[in-house]
Amino acid sequence: METVGEILRREREKKGLTVKDVENATSIRALYISSIEEGNYSAIPGEVYLKGFIRNYANFLGLNGQEMVNLYRQSHTQQTIEPAAIKTEVSASAFPVKWLVAGVTGVIIAGAVWWFMAWHQPKSPAPEVKPAPVAPVPSPTVPAQPPQSMQTLPVPAGQPPAKIKPVVITAKYTDACWTSVTADGKEIYEGTPNAGDSFTWEAERNIVIKLGNAGGVELSHNGQSLGKLGAKGEVIVKSFAANTTTKP
Repeated sequence: METVGEILRREREKKGLTVKDVENATSIRALYISSIEEGNYSAIPGEVYLKGFIRNYANFLGLNGQEMVNLYRQSHTQQTIEPAAIKTEVSASAFPVKWLVAGVTGVIIAGAVWWFMAWHQPKSPAPEVKPAPVAPVPSPTVPAQPPQSMQTLPVPAGQPPAKIKPVVITAKYTDACWTSVTADGKEIYEGTPNAGDSFTWEAERNIVIKLGNAGGVELSHNGQSLGKLGAKGEVIVKSFAANTTTKP
């Protein structure tokens, strides 16, 4: 099965585009584009940025960006699970031998100590037989009251911690608009998309977006449409945090 990088490279070459062409159109650095195509994900700073780059790259080529992200997650999960399974199998086969050797050694040592003690222990004289003491007549006692059963109240199970949803911002441009996007304190995009362009950015904690022409772009936050945040030519700075819903 083709990897995400192989699919993206094949589609790019089919369209006659170079890596530099993709960099100029998407503002994704050529280094990151080549790393995605080669499957060298460690060169990209963070899982959130990697998924955002894959989604935007695929959308630019006319593919389904979310499907490409899902394919990356599936292949990345398989690569993580397989080495762990091999390590468990090797460890399981190594433990019985170690415990078997330790057990046999312990039995031999215990047997040697017992034999030595039994052989060198002096014989003790026969014990003197004493008459059995006469048991006194017990006085009548009042039977103790059985303790009352205590009801055990069920302890409610603790609620699992709420899972924080990432911040996902989608921008659809109806006019040219200078845009700067900062995700979790790091700028991940800066450029001037044209009418008809569409981008999606994702972060774990927050996204800050700066628009030089707020009337030329429509935003969606976690799937909720916010529309245009301002008038044409208006400069807007907007922050979006995780697990929040922003009303337009």
